[in-house]
Amino acid sequence: MCTAWAWRETEWPAYSVMDKRYIKFFDGYRSAYGLADFEHEEAIIDPESGKKKPVYRWNYEPLTEEVYQAHLNGKLSIGVQPCNENKEARFGVIDIDPKDYDDFNKKFFIDIIQDYDLPLIPIESKSGGLHLCLFMDSFINAKDVVAFLTNLLPLFKLKPNNEIFPKQTELTKHEETGKLKPGQFINLPYYGDKRRALNVDGTPFKIDEFLSVVEANLISKDQLKTITEDLDKKIYEGVSNDFIDGPPCLADVSKISNKEGFDGKDRFLYNYHVLVKMKYPDGWEQKVKNAPVKFFEEKHANAWTDQKLKAKVSSWAKSEKGYTCTEDPIASFCKKGICVKKKFGVLSGSKGSYPVLTNLRKIEIFEEPEYEFDVIKPDGIGKVTVHCRSVEHLNDQRRRRNAISKDAGFLPPLITQRVEQPIMDALYATQQSVQPPIGTSPKEKLHDVLHAKINGPKATNDAAFKSGSVLIEGEYAFFKLEKFYDRLKAKDWKYKEEKTGRIMEHTYRECEIQFLEQKRFPTKEKGKHNSSTKNVVRINLKSFEEVPIYHEKTKHKTEIM
Repeated sequence: MCTAWAWRETEWPAYSVMDKRYIKFFDGYRSAYGLADFEHEEAIIDPESGKKKPVYRWNYEPLTEEVYQAHLNGKLSIGVQPCNENKEARFGVIDIDPKDYDDFNKKFFIDIIQDYDLPLIPIESKSGGLHLCLFMDSFINAKDVVAFLTNLLPLFKLKPNNEIFPKQTELTKHEETGKLKPGQFINLPYYGDKRRALNVDGTPFKIDEFLSVVEANLISKDQLKTITEDLDKKIYEGVSNDFIDGPPCLADVSKISNKEGFDGKDRFLYNYHVLVKMKYPDGWEQKVKNAPVKFFEEKHANAWTDQKLKAKVSSWAKSEKGYTCTEDPIASFCKKGICVKKKFGVLSGSKGSYPVLTNLRKIEIFEEPEYEFDVIKPDGIGKVTVHCRSVEHLNDQRRRRNAISKDAGFLPPLITQRVEQPIMDALYATQQSVQPPIGTSPKEKLHDVLHAKINGPKATNDAAFKSGSVLIEGEYAFFKLEKFYDRLKAKDWKYKEEKTGRIMEHTYRECEIQFLEQKRFPTKEKGKHNSSTKNVVRINLKSFEEVPIYHEKTKHKTEIM
């Protein structure tokens, strides 16, 4: 097992600000890095805390030694995507954000780490919560890191959808550009004198102490397996043989099912029937009939009359539904990484089960936002981000299934509206509004192309106007929509022409924008008229220059630091 992470009195090595161990321990995707930008013009003061809230964004420049240096010096707050281009990670994080920070008991988590001898190091997060960090001695499959951490969540009384990094175990490519999307980053510790690792008594480590503790507790892939197996043995120790080879959550719940105040007997018995129907196909009915006396305290066992049990067994005999993994008390004890490996685990009884959907992000692009959410894969190896282009796409079950199939690599079952509604209610409860990274949003791209168009070549004759040059008449600019749209498409614009028109109307409604069926190029020759140019856009020049769209290309790292 791992070495106890609590440091002992010893001679600490001299620390260089740019100790290469820090880079090694927090290595990941190197082609870009995250920024908590406190100097951004959209950064605001939180009225409750009085602290400045940064704007989170990606900086699409290499993560270099100098960038790490700036972070440790307190000049640049950076984050890293733990998963690299090869689907590997050498560190992972359980991110704990309590609902009530004033009543947050960090010692609770520290004690559990000690009690179970877990290879985790608690680190203060930027928000005031905790990051429980796992460090590997080399890069391993990112799915293995996430699966291991997922199995630990019930020990800390955390829900299965609690955030774990890396949030992506494989970096996907942008549909239009083919470039890798970095996904989501985790803020790094020791930003100046902030976000420090904690000792067993809750006191912070100095950074040189922290690095030595990490070095002494690096874990191999084989050790992850050993630790998981040891936890597995503890789960099934002392429980009925019925639960062996079944979901570990049921084994855990069976240990408390006979306690006073246990609220979940119906759901426990339902999931128990799913297990025994697979394990004992010829005798499961009797197993279910015996269960109340076997697993519930006497007064509750007596409440399950022969008539009630007979009705349940009759109903369940016709059912092909699987385990109700998303419902308590089962959900609170979920260990999918272990469960999927069991003969009668979730993959065996999943005909009617639906994956957990969580972390809904509403991407504020235009008046018609897009959506992303995380789906916990049924094989228990972490979360995958799924993208929906509209709220209609998100809410339609069949279209959402197709999106999950495309992005997550599996097809959830069709479910009834009655089953679907609480799943979607729970998903919407996690919704947050996010802005696209600076310089990457469609609105910024549109404004850049339109600005270049208006300030580009001017039409001096009818032929030039028809070819796409801009006609200036007084305070208005006129240009051919078709030619402008072609320029947008050359910049990887993904919206159709009709929607592009609606976007322009919404974005530039203060600029007196109009879409004209035709416009003649003016001529001074009496009695002569040029033929009309079809489908022309008109926009007020003065109003356009005052449009408050922020856009700034990412600065060079030397300018930032």
